[in-house]
Order: sequence, then C-alpha cells, then structure tokens
Amino acid sequence: MDVVAKPEVIESIQERGGALHVWPSKARCCGGTIQLEASTERPDKAFRRVNVRGIELYVTVGLKPPESLHLELGRRGHIRAFWNGLAWIP
Repeated sequence: MDVVAKPEVIESIQERGGALHVWPSKARCCGGTIQLEASTERPDKAFRRVNVRGIELYVTVGLKPPESLHLELGRRGHIRAFWNGLAWIP
C-alpha cells in the first residue's frame, strides 16, 4: 500500500506517538458508502499492522488495505484518511 501524505502530516502523526489507526465509520452516506475514521489514539477495535514507511499504520481486521491511503490534516490538526483518494470505501 502506498501512503500519500505531506511531510507535515507524517510529522504530526510522529509527534503523537507515531501510530495511526484507520477504520470504517458506523455512519453511512451517499447511497450506503462507508466513510473512514482515523486517529492516533487506538479505539476499542481489532487492528492489524500494515507496513509503511515513516509511521505505524493499523487498519481494522477484515478490511482489505487500499492501493493508496491519502492522509491530510483537517481542522484543529485532525487527521483525515482517504481510501484510494476517496473519502469513503467503495
């Protein structure tokens, strides 16, 4: 999996411990598509590690990793994840 992120996003993750957890949200939108959640704090879910350079990346168990995961800094430094460049899992 290719992680696409500006250096300031990677630095922000590293400053918060170096790990990022990504999982599908319970909320659905746009005809049933599933949005992504991302946090440097581990939620109460089962994760598996995905090898990427620069950070420890964890995705929920049973979720096939995308070809690319795009990361951005949102408002107040919240990290936003985009599955193959999309804000939802198709």
